[in-house]
This record gives sequence, C-alpha cells and structure tokens, in this order.
Amino acid sequence: MARTSRHQVYSRRPALPLRVLGFAGRLLLAFAKLSLLAVELVVLAGLCLYYYYGRELDGLEAGIGRHRPAETTQIYARDGQTLLYELVDPQSGRRTVVELGRMPKALRDATISVEDANFYENPGVDLRGIVRAMLQNYQSQEVVSGASTITQQLVRNVLLPPEERTAVSFERKLREAILAFKVSQKYSKDQILGLYLNEVYYGAQAYGVEAAAQTYFGKHVWELNTAEATLIAGLPQSPTMLNPLTNLEAAKARQKVTLGLMVKFGYLTTAEARATYAAPLNFVPQQPSLIAPHFVFYVRQLLEQRYGPDVLYRGGLRVVTSLDLHWQAEAERVVRARIAELRARNATNAGVIMLSPEGQVLAMVGSVDYKDTSIDGEVNVTLAPRQPGSALKPVVYAAAMRRGWTPATVLWDTPTEFKLADGTVYAPHNYDDSWHGPQRLRMALANSLNIPAVRAMEFVGVNAFVEQAHALGITTLNDTSAYGLALVLGAGEVRLLDLTNVYNTLRNAGYRRDPTPILKVTNSRGEVLENITEAPGHQELGDHGEQIAYLLTDILSDNVARQYMFGPGNVMELPDGRPAAVKTGTSNDWRDSWALGYTRDVTIGVWVGNSDGAPMQEVAGVNGAGTIWRDLMDNYHAGRPILPFPEPPGITDVAICTDTGALASDACANQLKEHFVAGTEPQNSDVFFKTVKVAGDGSCLAASYSPPAEVREQRFPVYPAQFQEWAVAQGVPQAPTQYCPPPSNTPNATLAQISSPASGAAITDTQVLVRGTARGGYTLDWASAAKPDAWQPLGEGALGVLDGILGVWRTTGLPAGEYILRLRIMTPEGLPIETKTAVRIVH
Repeated sequence: MARTSRHQVYSRRPALPLRVLGFAGRLLLAFAKLSLLAVELVVLAGLCLYYYYGRELDGLEAGIGRHRPAETTQIYARDGQTLLYELVDPQSGRRTVVELGRMPKALRDATISVEDANFYENPGVDLRGIVRAMLQNYQSQEVVSGASTITQQLVRNVLLPPEERTAVSFERKLREAILAFKVSQKYSKDQILGLYLNEVYYGAQAYGVEAAAQTYFGKHVWELNTAEATLIAGLPQSPTMLNPLTNLEAAKARQKVTLGLMVKFGYLTTAEARATYAAPLNFVPQQPSLIAPHFVFYVRQLLEQRYGPDVLYRGGLRVVTSLDLHWQAEAERVVRARIAELRARNATNAGVIMLSPEGQVLAMVGSVDYKDTSIDGEVNVTLAPRQPGSALKPVVYAAAMRRGWTPATVLWDTPTEFKLADGTVYAPHNYDDSWHGPQRLRMALANSLNIPAVRAMEFVGVNAFVEQAHALGITTLNDTSAYGLALVLGAGEVRLLDLTNVYNTLRNAGYRRDPTPILKVTNSRGEVLENITEAPGHQELGDHGEQIAYLLTDILSDNVARQYMFGPGNVMELPDGRPAAVKTGTSNDWRDSWALGYTRDVTIGVWVGNSDGAPMQEVAGVNGAGTIWRDLMDNYHAGRPILPFPEPPGITDVAICTDTGALASDACANQLKEHFVAGTEPQNSDVFFKTVKVAGDGSCLAASYSPPAEVREQRFPVYPAQFQEWAVAQGVPQAPTQYCPPPSNTPNATLAQISSPASGAAITDTQVLVRGTARGGYTLDWASAAKPDAWQPLGEGALGVLDGILGVWRTTGLPAGEYILRLRIMTPEGLPIETKTAVRIVH
C-alpha cells in the first residue's frame, strides 16, 4: 500500500466542501431566482389587481374635484352678523366650508401628525405608515394611530358609497388604496388636506373644522389657539367617545397623544407641547340659536319653495334677512305687555307685522309666546286666515273710485235691506246701532260706517272687489261664489301679512311690493343666488292709481273727519299731529281685533284675538290691536321728523257743499275744500236760494190780505228732493208753503162775511136776501144742520161783492129747523177762505 504524503492529504481534504459550496451556491441562486420570480409574481398580481379594479374606478377620482360637502344653511338678521337659525340636516349634521389658508397652522400640523405623518411624501398610500401604526398601537396597547392615510380617509368618505365605507374587507381597502393613489396623482396635497378638514366628523353633529370650532369653543376656526386646535385635531379617531363636552378626560388624553406625535415629527418642542397641554380650555357650547322663530320658519318655507330641500339643508346657503332685531324685540315686548292687560277680557294672543316702505319685513311677531302650547304658540297668526272686520273697507272704496266715485260722493246711511241672489234679505247695522243720513265717502270711510260700505260693495260687485283685493296683496278670498255683500264687512278671511301688504301698497301710491323677508342669498361658494332689488312695483289702482291711493291715504289720515265717530284724541291719532293713515276692524262677536296703518316711514299691522277663535269681551279694533299699533308707531317715530304724505300731480282742490257733495254755492251753509282726481270734481251746485214773501212771524207766506207792514222778502236754501227730509230733520230753515191766515182784528181786511141774516136769526119769509162781502170769486150754499155735509148751491159770483147781495135763498117748502149758510172765496194766491152762519126757519 502506497504511503500518502501530507501534502497529498491536505490537498485532498477540501474536495468535499467545494462540492457543498457549489451546491449551496446553486441552491442560493435558485432561491434568488425563485424570490425574484415571487416578487415579479407579486408585482404582476398587484398590477393585475390594480388594473382589474382600476378599470371600474377610472375617472372616479375626479369626483373629489366635483364634491361639494353638505353644508348647513345659516339665516341671519339684516345686520348680516346675528345668526337667527342654522338649518341642520339630521343626516348631514352641521358644516361650514372654510379655505385651508384660514385654518391655523397648528391645526394642520396636529392633524397630519396624528393621522398621516408622511402625508406630504406618500402617494396617497403609506406602507411604512401601516407598519408604524401597527407597532404604535401594539406598544400603547390601544389605538393611537390609524393605518389609513388622510387621502384614503377622504376617498372613503367622499368617493365610496355609504354601504361600503364601513365594510371590513380586503377588496374595500384595495379599492380605497387605488383611489387614494389616483387622487394623489390628480390633486395637490393642500387641496386634499383642505377637503379632508372640511369633511371629517368631529362629533356633536359637527362636520369639518369650522363646525367643530363653533360647536366646542363658540368661535371661528381661524380664531382657535394652539391648545384648542390640537384638541380638535385628535377627535376624528372616535368623535363620540372623545367629545370634550361629555368626556373631557378622554379628549385630553387624546390631545396628549397628538402633542406627543407633534413633538416626534418636529412640529413642537417638548416644552411647547407641555405648555399647550396645560393651557386652559374655555368651552363655549353652541346653543341652538332660534331668534324670531315664526319669522325664521316663514323664511325657511320660502327658501324650500325656491331652492328645494336638498339645497336648503345641504347647500350651505347664507341668508341675510330683512329682520330688524331692535324692532322685532320691541314688537314682542309691546305685544306681551298689552296682552297681559287684555287677558282679563279673554284676549290671549296677538300678531304684528312691520314693513318698510320697500316691503321689507322688519318684524314679525307670530304669537305672544312661541313655546306656549296653551295658546298654540307655535302657530304663526300673521299667516293664519282670520276675519278682518272693517279693515277691508279701503279696498271697496278704491274699486269704487276707479269707477268714478270721489271723496265727495254721498252715500246714505239709513236702514236698508239688500235683497240677495238667493232671495234672502241682508240688513246690516252700524257699530253704534244708529243711522247717520247722507254721508260723503270721506266721512263714511273715516268713521267706518257699515251701510255706505255695503252700498259701495253693491255698486262695485263682489267679483270686482275680490279682484281688487287680490291685486293689492290679498292671497285668500279665492272662492267668490261663497261670498256676498257682507264680505266688505269682514265675512271672508285674510292673513295679517297680506292685509298689511295692502296698506303698504296704498302707502306706496298704489305700487305693490310684496313683503320681502330675504335681502340676499349666497351659496357655499360665495355665489349670489338672489339679491334684493328696489323695483317700484306694479300699479294696482289703474290709470289714476297714484291719485286714488293719495285720496284714500288722505281720508284714512283725516283726524278731523274721524272724530265724528271716534272723538278727539283717539288711538289712531299720533302725537304732534304726525300724519298716519290707519283703519281698525272688529269681527263679529269680538273674535278678531285689527289695526293697520302707515306713515311715510313704516307700515304696521296688528291682530289681537285667540288662536282657537274664542270671543273676547268687548275687545274692538280701537281698544285692542289699536293700542299695540299706537305704541309701536310712537316708539318707531321717536326722534324722527314729521313727514306729510306727498300730494301727486293730478289732484285738484274744490270747495264743496259738505251736505250734498256738490259744488259749493252761497246757499250752502257748510262748505269745505275737498281733493279730487283732476277731471272728477263736481261742476254744478245743487243747493240754491229761494226768495219768497212772508208775513207775520215769517213762518207763512204773505197773502193779498196780509197787512203791508208785515210783508217782507226772505231767502231760504233749497236742497235736492232726496235731501229735503234730512234737511228738515237737521233743522235747516225751510221756505214756508202755507199762506198766512187772514188777520181778525182789521175790518178792511175781511175777505168773506155774511152780514144778513145775522147769526141765530129766525127766518119767517119764504125768500131771504143774503147780504155780505166776498173779496174775490165766491160760492154761497146752505145745508140743514141735521145734514151738514149735504150742501145745496145758493149763489156764486166771479167778481167780488162788497157789502152787497150775495144770493137769494128761497125757503118755500123747507121744514122748520136749524140751517147753515156758507160763503167760500178763493184769494188771488189760491187760498180758500170760508165763513158760516147758523139760522133758524120758523113757520
């Protein structure tokens, strides 16, 4: 056996390891190839998944740019600053979008630290963040960091359907990641962050950072300090559990985590974080604002009609209304005070509308107390139809003036029965149960007389009256077949808001401007959707509308005219002689009390009553609604100049006879100047003087036999035939119609006298000469005293006889007994005069 050398042995020993190494190398190479293949397969699978799911998601990322988060609509007073109400959709919560540049840097930094530290570097999906979140949650034994990036959260809330957002599945996470990547490629990081901070939920119905700032601290987001901003930034992890108003300890613990992450990522120093955490937090929970609830909900109704519920509750409208906070509060105060006084007379509720000349709603009091269920306080009585009593009368006179009537047109206030189409009889009465004879239209309207108003309604017609009412602003009274003449006295139902608008239309010279509660509406992008314009409105009183409106205004503000019924110093007179056109109304059984009127500055309408329509105890327009109207007018005009109502062109002034409304004449004792639409003024007088000769005490006409010393001429006013009876009743001197009787103390003045036979004479002759005097044509006759009406002719003459024979009485065949001789004459004035003599025939 050959000996083996040491060299040989040494050189042969490595042979086995080389083979092993070779095998290991080959194995490693194979593993590397397999790993590469696996990576390629993973990448390929990822690409396949990306393109598989990406195809159905193509273009979906563009929805981020089109997305408009639901924002709450905010309704403000006319100052544009005082929030009256915020319309919060229960499904969408409260939200107001704010630009990223207005958000505090501390809030942005804190959000990035706690939600997505690599936000500005990652492509929308952060694998390292997922791993880091897992480690942080494990180390803290609680959820302190989420695995989803800010972009993924935004995608989940905006682009994924609601049913998929909360799904726990690989497919959802994959779709979310793909969309996040696509969004990151299309939009800048600041765009994404701004959308996220306006979208994310912070609890307590607050969506977005502005709503959160208002909800928790009562301030705008740009007013937050660092402590407030960092507290808010941590809330989205668990908004309900971390609500600082209900769980401050948990919210502070979350803030501590947020501050720690800000220190870790270099946004704060440790000292700054500690100071921030220790800083006091002044929570100012936002109380739901609801000022002037009836007005707010009226505005809400109008907005929903114009824009629809989706835009109203989700469109983030900013609505500036016409409401004047001062006058709203003042109207509420006056209403409460007066109703407190009237409760003893069973008046429990009231409503007020205040309109500017432009029709802007300055105040709307819908009830004494919105929360008082005993009076149905939530019901807005300014929009509830009620019977207006006499407050509609200006409408019928407006319609009549358009058809030729004037303030001097005379209407008879006398007991009248109006036969209706159904055969029934309508017999209205006045408020005072009295009748006032002929009344000019001015007096009839100023004193609210009922019979003249019904006569005007009969003249105009129900249909024309309703058309005029609608034209001036009434929105009810839509079934004309249901109404009759009584409609002018309040038999229909109208809304206080509408009737106040009618009076505002009169104040505006007949130009209608409907009530405007909204001055400006903008959407969440600041685009103006509507803005009030000062349009003059449409003329609703015809070709002479300005003149007719002025005449009605002049009548309704005539304090002298209305004193006839209401007396001086009544509730409709404002201090210092300030002109105010006003009308009151009272419905049947004292159920409704109204007062509506205007000055140059404002129009105010008031209703007083009970929501259930129960009668009050003698609360009329004057002592109910009128007192509220007066108080508000006094307060509104304090310190304001006294302004008369301007007279438009086309008005003429003419002196009229106040008794008949015709052109004044010397014969009319009562005269005044009246306004007319040019061309409608009276052209003729209907009262004139009649001159007659009187005698005696002047109450009888002078006759031919009247003593010349007593005869004199006297003038008497003569009224038209239809006024004669009234004139007599009023004591107007009337021309006598009867001649004075003959004087008895002057012989020469004897007109008819039988001198023979003498009275009581005994007649024995069969032929008797009757002698005497007859100053004019005469007849002579006789009759038996037993039959004094059976006169027999005895003689006559066309000419007078002076102490001569008047006739021959043949008594042959007449039985003895008492007889009467009668002499009759006719004076030149046509006055019959007679004399009688009794005689006795004897045989």
